[in-house]
Amino acid sequence: MSEKLQQENVAFLEGGGQMGELMRSFNWAETALGTPSSWPQSLKSMLSLVLNSHYPMLLYWGANYYCFYNDAFRISLGSEGKHPRILGKEGKESWSEMWSTLGPLLDGVFANGKPTWKENLFLPINRNGTLEDAYWTFGYSAIKNEKNEISGILTICTETTSSVEAVQKLKASEDELKFAIDATDLGTWDYDPIHDKLKTNPRVKNWFGLDTKEKIELHQATNAIIEKDRHRVNAAILESFDINSGGKYDISYTIRNKQTGQERYVRALGKSWFNSDNVAYRFNGTLQDITDQQKSLEQLKLNENRFRQLVKEIPVGICILSVTDFTINVVNDMALFIWQKTLEEAHNKPLFEVLTEIKAGILPIFEKLIITKKAQFGNEYPFILERNGVKETGYFNFIFEPIIANGIVTEIMLVAFEVTQTVKARFELEESERQFKNFVMQSPIPMGILRGKEMIIEMANESLLNVIWRKKRHEVEGISMLEVFPNLITSKYPEIILGVMKTGLPASEKESFVFFKDEKGSWEFYVDYDYIPLRDLDGVVTGMMFTCTDVTDRVQARKKSELFSKNLEKQVILRTNQLKEANDKLQVSIRSLENRNKELEAFAYVSSHDLQEPLRKIQMFADRVASREVANLSEKGLQDFNKIISSAERMRTLIEDLLAFSRTSNQEAKFETVNLEEMLLEVMDTLSDKIKATGSSIEHDSLATAAVIPFQIRQVFQNLIENSIKFAKEEEAPKIKIKTLIVPGENLGHLNLSSEQTYAEISFLDNGIGFDPEYAEQIFELFKRLHGKLEYKGTGIGLAIVKKIAENHHGAIIAVGKEGAGAEFKLYLPL
Repeated sequence: MSEKLQQENVAFLEGGGQMGELMRSFNWAETALGTPSSWPQSLKSMLSLVLNSHYPMLLYWGANYYCFYNDAFRISLGSEGKHPRILGKEGKESWSEMWSTLGPLLDGVFANGKPTWKENLFLPINRNGTLEDAYWTFGYSAIKNEKNEISGILTICTETTSSVEAVQKLKASEDELKFAIDATDLGTWDYDPIHDKLKTNPRVKNWFGLDTKEKIELHQATNAIIEKDRHRVNAAILESFDINSGGKYDISYTIRNKQTGQERYVRALGKSWFNSDNVAYRFNGTLQDITDQQKSLEQLKLNENRFRQLVKEIPVGICILSVTDFTINVVNDMALFIWQKTLEEAHNKPLFEVLTEIKAGILPIFEKLIITKKAQFGNEYPFILERNGVKETGYFNFIFEPIIANGIVTEIMLVAFEVTQTVKARFELEESERQFKNFVMQSPIPMGILRGKEMIIEMANESLLNVIWRKKRHEVEGISMLEVFPNLITSKYPEIILGVMKTGLPASEKESFVFFKDEKGSWEFYVDYDYIPLRDLDGVVTGMMFTCTDVTDRVQARKKSELFSKNLEKQVILRTNQLKEANDKLQVSIRSLENRNKELEAFAYVSSHDLQEPLRKIQMFADRVASREVANLSEKGLQDFNKIISSAERMRTLIEDLLAFSRTSNQEAKFETVNLEEMLLEVMDTLSDKIKATGSSIEHDSLATAAVIPFQIRQVFQNLIENSIKFAKEEEAPKIKIKTLIVPGENLGHLNLSSEQTYAEISFLDNGIGFDPEYAEQIFELFKRLHGKLEYKGTGIGLAIVKKIAENHHGAIIAVGKEGAGAEFKLYLPL
């Protein structure tokens, strides 16, 4: 510790490795923070924690976000650049290249104290002498001082660039593997033994005759295996699930397509993967259709055991020749298929008698192999073959392997795979590209192609050169567009072009103003342009094709039309002002009505509350009289006293219902997206005692998810359920069925609902006493009752509340019923 710090007794900076030593020797007196001894205790404590932590930490202090960091974080700053320059410096200066992202995050934490967390965030950093791409996982936590005020922010940070890049490379590898699998006509499967989940590519499902769009289970696939092979395959799968087997799976069997009945002979190669408990958690691999190979093997097994062992399950042409006169000793069906020969025409005959046309091309290769005793290889090697009486060029990948005995080449094994279709497809692709370039060059629309971040001009047609750029071909092709037109550097176009190449998304604009300038002069005009990304086979954007059309005449004509329209607009403005004056008067009237409505609602609410106070006293003193004097009352007096209590109870219910009805008009209630089934379960829990006491049963489906005012919808559910329980038949326990349908608004025109909206129809169907259909609308009116007060208790407000809440939600409710046959209420809520 320096003498200066020893005098100030700043023990909180002890330790901390290189950063601790750097902070102790730093001249803090010349900074805005002042000497360490004057720092607040909260800063000292946090610095002691940061310096002695082995986890990367960065501390921002104060409103200017002064920077402190430890040894673990210093590594992320690189060998040159920020370290130690940013120590004690403001955050905006220290992290200028990423402040547009970090600044708002820090300001948010500093303002509200809520921590934040970012994972694998892309933030380039200036370090090691250049701006490097980097990914970070970090969290911000507010630090409070002794006054419980936010005075700093602690950053726990880890650079995840390596892991993110590794994931990206893994994704690229997976894409390459998928391409390779598709190119080799392999089926793939991936099975989760623990959860019995099976995934396959479409090729496997097609082979097995299964629906390519449906999820399948393992037994569906194994059931497609013919019966005589099925037990053997199931046993092999179970064996691979045993850790002692090593998890390997290699078996061939026959499958029968469930739809077409076609049989295939396939080879399955796979492996089981085991967790720490030695339980197989994954089983995957590939499936190869080796039907043709198997047929060849079965035929050749009758002729020669050596050939059977050699060509087993290999989908390529194979033959073995003697070196004396190149007699064909062994040949498989694939080779015969390629040659268009039968076994009788080829077996035990000299190769160049069977295929006279290939001698000139192959004989030199044979001679080199015999001399060097080394295998000879060829890729896309052209051979002229006579097929069906016509000579044509075929392309092959081949290996000619010497068979050596006693140091001498005695036989030559030929393994060849025809790739004629692939080669021809590539030729066709190249021809297509050539035709595409011809189309671009001959198009009357100005078109061109740019490549790479440097925007190198790869191609420009005559229209582009003559009409737009006014350049010669040799002046632009192979040169950066910004080098040809340097004045475009400050324009918007480089950013748009690079954005298309970076995102892979096309861009276009109508009537864009363009200004070109070179040593010959300058010219300006308006164009419609389209920028389209160009991709390689791997999907990477490497360039951009653009088209542009000179629309200067159109723009100028429109501007003249706009000038003409301005005179007409002046006349319209006069009329508009008159309409606005009338509208302002109408708005004043509307606001006046709204204010009166609010006053009425407030009056109803306050009045309802004030009415409850004397009512509570009536009930309280009635309870006291009942407890003391009930024995002294005559039978008539007791009847009158009970009527007083019943009337007070009805009054209390009426006031509560009035309060509920007034709350349904609250326009400031907030809508929330909720699961209506969960809300229904809450209401059923609230009414559980009443449901149990009445023996009621409630069935419901999953309802729906909608944006609603939660407390109002709870009120609707509760009122409708209580209504069904209240109006139950005496001899039957209440049964309530709640179901949901999704209904387009165009089918609900009779309810005055929006035809462009979709609605959830939630119906409440009960087995109660029902009602006369002629009262289907009246039952929703305020204080409307279809029965006497003593017969069924209530105020006649419950269903009026339900209707008002439905209207608050821009929905509707209707009632369907029949006397003695139950009632159904259908609630419509917009989704």
